[in-house]
Amino acid sequence: MTTQVIFLPKKPLVRDDKFQWKLGGKQKTAKFRSFYRGEFFGEPYWAISGGTGNFDDESYFAFSMTLLYQSDEALTGVYNLSDGLTFGHSHWIPAPPGFTGMATVDADSATLSIKYDPETDIATGSFEAVFKSHRYRLNPKGTFTMTRLRPPEAD
Repeated sequence: MTTQVIFLPKKPLVRDDKFQWKLGGKQKTAKFRSFYRGEFFGEPYWAISGGTGNFDDESYFAFSMTLLYQSDEALTGVYNLSDGLTFGHSHWIPAPPGFTGMATVDADSATLSIKYDPETDIATGSFEAVFKSHRYRLNPKGTFTMTRLRPPEAD
């Protein structure tokens, strides 16, 4: 079992970021995306995500990846699930009245190739995943160029 923390930005946080994927022959560009270093129960991690749609019109669809944080310099590389990469897909589902529904599934296999420049805070990379368990049949292949989000400096 895995736990994933997902923050859903209400608008693009960095306008020049790109997070795109192909499913079958269709190219999609994320309307919201984020790249940051977070912490969950004292464990630092890297998070990369992007998606489209929203819950109001029942069109939410997203992909997210996490890696354990070692250092800024150590992020560049190629990662698979066996290296600690997590890769999830989330989407809107029907829910009982008064609720919003979302399903999240882990990839059966995934690869992330990333290059991060700690001086500019820009990460570029590509990803591929296979979702075939639980009746899913997805094989997204994508690329991204994203600027690391950092908390505001304390005065």
